[in-house]
Amino acid sequence: ANQPLDGLWLRGPYLHNGSVPTLRDLLEPSAARPKTFYRGYDVLDPARVGFVSNVAEEGGRKFFFFDTALPGNGNFGHEGPAYGTELDPSDKDALVEYLKGF
Repeated sequence: ANQPLDGLWLRGPYLHNGSVPTLRDLLEPSAARPKTFYRGYDVLDPARVGFVSNVAEEGGRKFFFFDTALPGNGNFGHEGPAYGTELDPSDKDALVEYLKGF
């Protein structure tokens, strides 16, 4: 079953294994996506659409370090014209702005 797009801005990290922190990162080829980031911080990143993923700890809370090089954590695939990874940067930004409205 397909997931509805409403609330897409709140569903990060993305891909089946949560290996891409933001929608904007998902629009990049896998080689340009973040290789490591932190999961678990509950502060939204409104510009890139997802959660802030560059904070390791705050207020005594340590966040999970996600490394895409580990088995099962890969963020490759979902690339090409059908996935928007070949769009111009301004078109990617416009698409992210559009998706914020869902």
